[in-house]
Amino acid sequence: MQMRTSKPSNNKFYITKSKGGYSTCIQGSPTDANANVLANCVGYACGRFNEIIGSMKYPSLNCNAENFIERAKSLGLKVVSYPTLGGIMCWQKGNTLSGNDGAGHVAIVERIDSASKIYTSESGYGSSAFWNSVRTNSNGRWGLGSGYTFRGCIINPAIGDVHYESSTPSNPKKSNEEIANEVIQGKWGNNPERKQKLTDAGYDYSAIQNIVNQKLSGSKPQPSTNNDELLTLVKKTIRGDFGNGDARRKALGSNYDEVQRQVNLNLNHGLTRWDNIKLF
Repeated sequence: MQMRTSKPSNNKFYITKSKGGYSTCIQGSPTDANANVLANCVGYACGRFNEIIGSMKYPSLNCNAENFIERAKSLGLKVVSYPTLGGIMCWQKGNTLSGNDGAGHVAIVERIDSASKIYTSESGYGSSAFWNSVRTNSNGRWGLGSGYTFRGCIINPAIGDVHYESSTPSNPKKSNEEIANEVIQGKWGNNPERKQKLTDAGYDYSAIQNIVNQKLSGSKPQPSTNNDELLTLVKKTIRGDFGNGDARRKALGSNYDEVQRQVNLNLNHGLTRWDNIKLF
């Protein structure tokens, strides 16, 4: 996915059907001469979401911004509670979801810097045709005011559920390094008891034993994969082959920490295509 950092011009995804474009959204206000669904967050989000897909597959994302969640679900799209690359962030304005107390706001996630910092592209009715924002989640609303509520993010099917995932477990345990030191101190017994205890406690026995062996031999730990294998694992992880959370950690085993570090760096740089993902 190529980030959008400038206003679209003479691009059919942002032009109404009546003017020869693909969009079924209303004209924006003030109306942009070269992208007449702008200025309007709805016209922009619909256009950009479909532009990323490569065809106007979801033209009916043309309702009030705060109602995008229901419309997306009716179209079979998935909604999550965190930002996903290429996804539509959706905010409710007021309390009713009727539009009487505000129509809400939508924006597109162009880059994910961390679990609480993203880079978006967006537009606003009665405001500007296009702008980029760095949004942080310090207030739970991803930077919008107290009159707004963040409702979720619509996953772009062309990208999938690509989001920032910390290498720290959601229920933090001791690191493999700490456990390896405890093993050396004799706190986990000897095999096969040691292996069973570590496995029952949710630790990766092979990874820990490798660290123990390296420490006892006095040599520097070596990666369990070479660069080509590591790059393939990073690409497959971004593609979604290994799932998320504990499932990903279990599938990657001792490679998890380095693979996740590389995944996060690629996401920070907007690199998500199989052919442009790299090692840093």
